[in-house]
Amino acid sequence: MNINKYNWFWISVFIAIFSAIYINIINSSVEIDEILDNDSTEIIESETPDNEVDISIKNVIVYPNRFEKNSIYIDIEINNQNGKGLTQITLSNGVKLIASDQIKLYNNKHTYFQSFLVSDNINFDSIFDVKISSLKLEDNISNNRHSFSTSLKSEKLNVALISGSLNYNSKAIISQIDNDFDHFFPTIGTHQHDFENFWFKRYDIVIFDNFPAIPISDRWFNLFIKKIYSENTSLIALTGDNQNLESFIKIAPLFGLDFSIENELQNISKKTFFSKNHFKSVLINDKSFYQYILSGDNTYFQEAIRWVSKNKDLSYKFFLGNDNYYVNESVFIYGFANRTDKEKREFIAHIYKDGIYIKEQKLYLNPISDYYFNHIEIAESGLYDIKIIDKENITIETINVNILEELIKL
Repeated sequence: MNINKYNWFWISVFIAIFSAIYINIINSSVEIDEILDNDSTEIIESETPDNEVDISIKNVIVYPNRFEKNSIYIDIEINNQNGKGLTQITLSNGVKLIASDQIKLYNNKHTYFQSFLVSDNINFDSIFDVKISSLKLEDNISNNRHSFSTSLKSEKLNVALISGSLNYNSKAIISQIDNDFDHFFPTIGTHQHDFENFWFKRYDIVIFDNFPAIPISDRWFNLFIKKIYSENTSLIALTGDNQNLESFIKIAPLFGLDFSIENELQNISKKTFFSKNHFKSVLINDKSFYQYILSGDNTYFQEAIRWVSKNKDLSYKFFLGNDNYYVNESVFIYGFANRTDKEKREFIAHIYKDGIYIKEQKLYLNPISDYYFNHIEIAESGLYDIKIIDKENITIETINVNILEELIKL
């Protein structure tokens, strides 16, 4: 009799503990984290009844690195369903592996982010592949891979640097040119240049550094004018101590200037921006230009490069994070400008199906990555149009997205 009472006591305790654990499991399985901004979003979805193991590439976001024009960011969003342990994520360009990392998965954490910064030593004409290694007990591995291409290739500028005589500014200029360039400078002990190769190559920008140091002939000047105008070449000039005033007066109209004596040159602004038709030029009238570079201030030169690089008019392009989405799955849409835009823009995404307006959502600016984005949920399958509208009610772009039936229904 005492033994039975003892058994019933421990059976009751066991039932109470098991009930508490079961209630905690039920409560934790229905938690949904609030959707935050793109860089810290973690969406916790309820687990499927069969506890199927699956990891998938949910979104791939490709955007420019504003601090280095010859590199791009590739952000990958990974969805984890019941997976646990390490998985390897790799990024390939053509047949070349260009980045990889490991991610530790937890079965109660469903969304992970991986970011790669890739530079211009890649082939932008080849396809990029993102792959994540499969997990034990994972059946569906078709969503472990995503292929994409990008139009963010940075075209290098061909630059010719012509130094009348080498000086401190010469070194400062070279330190600021991050493109391929040809340097034409006089032979030692003379002011004579070998311009033979110069005439047979097209340049995007020609930089006069303390040039000309000796008189230039009308024939040379006329050939130069014909070359830069026919090849749509821009011009930057930096004044120096050894320039030949008479010849510099001759080239002054290329900068929109007209002067006849040295005092007039000294009174000209330190920066002169000039354009006529398709031609652009900048005169930096500061013999101590190099001192700014040494102190870390490259404002003069970078403003000049931006001006003469003939940037296209500001425009925006928008993209989807994936090729297809499922019903009630967040459709990630993002977009950015073709160059740096210091203003904060207002964009609204209008969603249509068969020409019928469904709803609209505002796009938000990611201030770190400099792109606009939002997650849009669509409740029914079908082909949709997403129109990006600015505050002037002008359609910037229309994106098509195919919403598929939920996986559980398939």
